[in-house]
Amino acid sequence: MRAWMKLLSMLILLTGAALAQTPPPGAALFEQRCYSCHNVGDGNKIGPDLKGVTERRKKGWLQSFILSPATLNSQGDPTATELFKQFAPAIMPDQTLTPAQIDEILALIADLSQKNQNFAPTGAALSRAVVASDVQAGHQLFTGSKALSNGGTACISCHSMKDIGALGGGMLGPDLTLANARYRDPELISILRHPNFPTMNSVFGAHPLSDEEIVQLFALLQDARKTAQTTPFTSDTSDYKFPLIGMGTLVIALAGMNLTWKNRHRGVREEIVKRSKI
Repeated sequence: MRAWMKLLSMLILLTGAALAQTPPPGAALFEQRCYSCHNVGDGNKIGPDLKGVTERRKKGWLQSFILSPATLNSQGDPTATELFKQFAPAIMPDQTLTPAQIDEILALIADLSQKNQNFAPTGAALSRAVVASDVQAGHQLFTGSKALSNGGTACISCHSMKDIGALGGGMLGPDLTLANARYRDPELISILRHPNFPTMNSVFGAHPLSDEEIVQLFALLQDARKTAQTTPFTSDTSDYKFPLIGMGTLVIALAGMNLTWKNRHRGVREEIVKRSKI
């Protein structure tokens, strides 16, 4: 009888431990769809800290705003308009969430706020420790000299970084030189794992980065921050490269046209000179 009691006690303890480790409903959704831009309790990011938002705003308003912030803003909703001004130029995209999913997210925010707890993402950890060779591997992934394993687009297509290449990178997204300074490590890792920015989501939603690629790109961003802190950094020098290249190309083209124009009658002149010597 005592053995059965001990076994039952162990089962109860194991069940309790498993339940304690189970993330609350809405946590996975919040991490995948909200955490790129929002904290709960850790301060503003590119969007506002959502701690206590379920007490400050009515549920109906929150549901409408989450589904389509731009609609409320265009309708002149004063709260939406103020948020758009405060966090410009960032614009929250419409969310493809069901009412039930929104309720789960709001319940999570309310629960964390009531308990005075911050949201801690479960997937914001690297699969292994960073080593020195990861920086070069991350550089290859960033520039596209090494293809991403799941078919995603190279970072340089949309982003630039200090000393990343002769012509810099794309300008659709922000310069990432100081990304590791703007975001804490868990936030940056979470963004690499679940990029919920509109353009990144459309590119990487079906082509996620592998765990190894996340480690290597994180190492590159970490190294870029350290380099920027020890060397002068003002702005993206690629801003000046294209005008300079354009001016250089124009000078070469004009020189070529001038040479062609000067020599346009060369054959005729040579024939005249030749005949004059006969």
